Amino acid sequence: MTTPHAVIIANPHAGGGRARNIAVKAQGALASAGVNVTLHLPASREQLQVISRQACAEQPAVVLACGGDGTVHDILQSAIAFNTTLGIIPGGTGNDIARSLGLPRKTSDSFFHKMAKSIHNQHCELIDASKILRDGEQVWSLGVISTGFDSAVNERANRMSHLRGTFRYIVALLAELREFQCHQYTVTIDGVQHRDSAVLIAVGNGGNYGGGMRICPQADMKDGLLDITWVDPAPRRTVLKVFPQIFSGRHINHPLVHTYRATEISIESPDSIIYADGERVGSPPVLIQLVPEAVRVLMNT
Repeated sequence: MTTPHAVIIANPHAGGGRARNIAVKAQGALASAGVNVTLHLPASREQLQVISRQACAEQPAVVLACGGDGTVHDILQSAIAFNTTLGIIPGGTGNDIARSLGLPRKTSDSFFHKMAKSIHNQHCELIDASKILRDGEQVWSLGVISTGFDSAVNERANRMSHLRGTFRYIVALLAELREFQCHQYTVTIDGVQHRDSAVLIAVGNGGNYGGGMRICPQADMKDGLLDITWVDPAPRRTVLKVFPQIFSGRHINHPLVHTYRATEISIESPDSIIYADGERVGSPPVLIQLVPEAVRVLMNT
């Protein structure tokens, strides 16, 4: 029987530094279970991206992203390019992509035992992904693509390195409420144009961001559709009243919130910023297309 080769690429700074220890533990646990393991601890995001391309090009049994959603996002680009199986070892603060996939978000001896078994048995599933086209460049996303208020919150939260998890996003949200202004959007959803202002627009292949906020609660990463949540302009007090409902997904029942499903959406807006999986993509215009079964994911459940 051939010994499977797994490559772990960890962001050693993710989760306040926890990802480094988790990756080292993963290396030992998987090796003890008969998996040939190579561990990389890149010093920068740029180095992580280079290592990801090199690792995926060599076609191991699986490339394991150890960190948060940003780590998964970066490795996803190469996993799709080289048709390499992607696995997730949660080591970040939010771990929303793992949550949307129904994967465990805490590591333990049992977690690694199941992961080793999945690697040996090649227990994988084909998962949809979002393809973002902007300025002639292509970016893939597994989770939520957002613009508007939540992107402004993301920009602020990313500067709050001293805070962690959902609490960081809540602090950033409250701070952003004091100065945020709605943007005007021209959005085309499967050929139907919408022109209006919005507090935020979220496009979900997965349904979660910000450490468990269910912004697109009905999103399914295997249904071949994007779920779109559009929030109309509202007073600050209304936003604060609706906000807690995002953790249960009940916010979509509010009259200010509109939902759509589509396979393609374009977004134009002169002053807004696009984020994907918590990573900055840049300013619109963008075209987002759902690509069914775009990536093979290790399912250690």
